[in-house]
Amino acid sequence: MVKSDGIVIEVERREPSGSNAARRLRSQGLVPANVYGLDRDPFAVTVDPTQIEQVLRLGSGRNTIFSLSLERGQQSRAVMLRELQRDPVSGRLVHVDFVRFDPTRKIQVRVPVRLTGTPVGVKTEGGVVDFVHREVEIECLPAAIPEFFEVDISELHVNQNASVADLQLDPGIVVLDSPDTILAVVAEPRKEEVEAPAEAAAPAEAAPAAEGGAEAKKEEGEGA
Repeated sequence: MVKSDGIVIEVERREPSGSNAARRLRSQGLVPANVYGLDRDPFAVTVDPTQIEQVLRLGSGRNTIFSLSLERGQQSRAVMLRELQRDPVSGRLVHVDFVRFDPTRKIQVRVPVRLTGTPVGVKTEGGVVDFVHREVEIECLPAAIPEFFEVDISELHVNQNASVADLQLDPGIVVLDSPDTILAVVAEPRKEEVEAPAEAAAPAEAAPAAEGGAEAKKEEGEGA
């Protein structure tokens, strides 16, 4: 289950004032962010991106529930990460969205899938594993969000697959993806393409110039 484990992220309120202000914040080592959810008015804050990266490194990643501390701890809200924006070149965080939630109401999140075991189709049949869908979308109470789903593929032969229907779900968790959605498949071994041998070159025809030259030499001999 995803828990906060006492994780607290400090933020400060800010007045949204355009891209120039956002660039100034980033130059100071901060990232602009928004807090929204629960049908309440959203508000803008600033956050230290290193705190966000620490949350992302946890096993629960973006589905981690943690406390957002405002006004030096005078206000606190349980939130999750919803949207992250990164610089396409440097990869640094440039914007974050936090979402408030009601612990008594179900929410929709995406949860990673992990594969375990080496398929029979790989061991003895030369197949290869194609990991098709690495996440599934679920609906459940916030406290019931799993860190990941584990799927054992050790019994799969070539051309067999594991699908959403094979997931082991705890009570209260509903997968929103179709049960037929393929998570992983053991594909047939790739056949190497063999180039066809080049056709034997046809014998070259005698060049007309050469023939003409021979006839000319013959005429010269007769004249002589």
